[in-house]
Amino acid sequence: MTSEIDNSTTISVNCPACSAVNELNQHRNIECEKCEKPITGQKYGARGALPAVLAFTVGFTGYGLVDRNLLDDKRYPMELEYAMVNACTNGDINVLPRGLYESKQEICLCAVGKTVEALPYNELDERKSELKTVLSASAKECR
Repeated sequence: MTSEIDNSTTISVNCPACSAVNELNQHRNIECEKCEKPITGQKYGARGALPAVLAFTVGFTGYGLVDRNLLDDKRYPMELEYAMVNACTNGDINVLPRGLYESKQEICLCAVGKTVEALPYNELDERKSELKTVLSASAKECR
């Protein structure tokens, strides 16, 4: 089978003018069987990956810049939010029944959300001393 492919002198090509499928002999002047326009001088095959890679890179970089600078400037890093919820939920030495623990966890999630709104991450460096007070006040509001 591979020897037949290697020795074959015909190929199937779609005409760029009318999209008709043509069986072409590689050793003669090539033109479309339907519209009779020449097919020679055209490039066939994959265009290459450079345009796709470039578009992906530009899009991903643009999204990162927009996300970092415009969308979540108030949002805390996930690790910090988790630590705050964990400290709020598990800060009590007493063991709680499951239902009370889940209720407390909901209150703590609400409190962290309100804290993020009241004390944006981009202001945290200057207002770090307020974090515990704001989180406690937010937890009281969420009860």
